[in-house]
Amino acid sequence: MSIESSSIHEIDIDIRVPDADELKGAAKDIEAAVNAAISFFPEIKDFQISISIVGEEEIQSLNRQYRDNDSVTDVLSFPLFETDPRGVDLLGDVVICVERAKEQAEQYGHSLKREISYLTVHSVLHLLGYDHIEQEDKEKMREMEDRVMDKLAVFREQGSEVSREVLDALCAKAKEMLAFSYSPYSEYRVGAAILTADGEVFTGCNIENASYGATICAERTAAVKAVSEGQRVFKAIAIACSGSEFAYPCGICRQFLNEFIEKKAPVVLIDCNGNVAEEVFEDLLPHGFSGKDMGIGIL
Repeated sequence: MSIESSSIHEIDIDIRVPDADELKGAAKDIEAAVNAAISFFPEIKDFQISISIVGEEEIQSLNRQYRDNDSVTDVLSFPLFETDPRGVDLLGDVVICVERAKEQAEQYGHSLKREISYLTVHSVLHLLGYDHIEQEDKEKMREMEDRVMDKLAVFREQGSEVSREVLDALCAKAKEMLAFSYSPYSEYRVGAAILTADGEVFTGCNIENASYGATICAERTAAVKAVSEGQRVFKAIAIACSGSEFAYPCGICRQFLNEFIEKKAPVVLIDCNGNVAEEVFEDLLPHGFSGKDMGIGIL
């Protein structure tokens, strides 16, 4: 498939594996990863890149043919360093091995989405001249990878515990959302960021309305965005506000979140002075009622 924007951003994605349906969301993840990486290089205005997802046999064959290496690797990058007649930078080709991506996702304890996003970012940086043979070059490449992955907001989390590092990043995302709050009536801004089970982050802000009852809280804005994208399990939420007191979720938001959030999920609160408090969700809604109590699994 070819994905284009108003500028010439051609991202050609070819999924050549038998279980292609299992990877139907991968094209969107790859597109996001490519654009996030390229955004750190403003000198690149127009570009074209080809990315293929293949099986072990094909990537081993490519390694034999082009690298004189008879092995299965997670990824291959083929830089072009050319410009076509339109003035579009031809970045090159990337090949990702889906079996190796699955193995590494399981090994590192995160989602396949996160692993494919990381391998895409890693490969794009190779196309742009980054390398990791020498220690100094490796450190520079890792620093850039971390910056891009932070921008993507796809974290490693998949186990039962959410690390302090990830919670801090979640708080930063919640604070960023304060700038987007639509709150002309109360002038009270709230931002929220939700971490899902596969390590993705969804953000939201409060959106007020002249009919006050139509106002939407930041927590529900983020939650609706997550659920509408197919997410069903929340592992943590951060809530920032423009006031000097912490903005605890209202009753409706607690009930709404209860449908999807883990009972032991951390709820991190940040006030306008940078003070932080942390709660456990089940303490905010003890004996909460959800579809699970009706014998209905999360769909």
